[in-house]
Amino acid sequence: MSVNITRATGQLKRTEPTEDNVVVMVISGAAVAGTIALSEPKQIFSSDALVTLGITAVNNPLAYQDILDFYAVAGEGAEFNFMLVVDTTSLTDICDNTKDLGKKLLDAVDGRAVLFFVNKINPEVYVPIIAGGLDTDVNTAVTKLNAMAAAYQLQNIPFVAFLPALGFAKTAIADLPARSTLTNDYVALNAWCNKADGVVSMGQLAGWLTTLQTHQNAGRVVSGKVSDTAFMPDGTAPKDLKYEWETLASKGLLFPIKIGGKSGYFFKDDPTLTTISSDYSSISWNRVINKAQRIAYDVLVEKQNDDVDVDQTTGKIESTLVSDWESDVENAIRVQMMTVSGIKQKEISGVKCSIDPGSDIVNDQIDATIRIVRKGQAKTINVKIGYTVSL
Repeated sequence: MSVNITRATGQLKRTEPTEDNVVVMVISGAAVAGTIALSEPKQIFSSDALVTLGITAVNNPLAYQDILDFYAVAGEGAEFNFMLVVDTTSLTDICDNTKDLGKKLLDAVDGRAVLFFVNKINPEVYVPIIAGGLDTDVNTAVTKLNAMAAAYQLQNIPFVAFLPALGFAKTAIADLPARSTLTNDYVALNAWCNKADGVVSMGQLAGWLTTLQTHQNAGRVVSGKVSDTAFMPDGTAPKDLKYEWETLASKGLLFPIKIGGKSGYFFKDDPTLTTISSDYSSISWNRVINKAQRIAYDVLVEKQNDDVDVDQTTGKIESTLVSDWESDVENAIRVQMMTVSGIKQKEISGVKCSIDPGSDIVNDQIDATIRIVRKGQAKTINVKIGYTVSL
């Protein structure tokens, strides 16, 4: 007879740092004397930082809750970068690429941000102007943020961006624009609140995405429930909108649903605010191509301004150099996105890099194409069931 005691592991949800999940968030709030000023970027790795920084539910209710929500899902040890701005700052100004607000936080992490969030609580005196089913500040911020993300993508610093669906009301669902009219590939709109107080749970969404690989849909059921509580920004319970779920999905919102036989709440899907025919109509599809771009850039930037052998007969790039460069890019992407280890799954199905052998190397230019075969997602499953006289 004996008493056998073993140590449980993994209970604290501690995580290994990964460049796939660098989160940055601009949050409306107030400075805390001696620890954090307005517009001061901060990097933390634990909810213990709330105590260190003196952030409380009283002096900074939104930041306090978003940070707690983030670590409750992502686990202690995850990287979280944030910046506080006064609550009178509009979403539009934060997302304006010509202003030093959202850009300041993005630049503070040296181009490492892959998930960019903005959240705010409006001051009590604020009177929203509603148009298109949302606060007009949200509508203009979406456009500004998409332009900002596009500008950073051209610098090989791609990220997916997220805004809160402030001003949402179930009575105005029909006023929300259809996805078929939208072209914001880089931006998603979150309508999930953990309480019926109109505060959108951006910290929870950020934490949830860090638990997923780049190719995995935020609504992936096998990943488990996101939360035990969920409301829309107007305080409506998801079950009360059951017959509106497909309509809401056609508007491109991230929102909570119940799934039969499952406890808790799940995301319906992971759309961005663009037409469904876009290659980047999903958060996960954006994350996959963004990761591939960063890997390819890291390989190719090492070759910038390097010597290139030219065939003396054709005046074109030597064929061996072409194949070497192609292999370098493909191998880097395969190693980081197709190698399966532990619980890590491959994130893409294939990659092909093609260097144009006819590139204008005389004028010091090389042209290349990288093609990615992404994984599919079982968004719709069609089944026929019935009787048969025999099997």
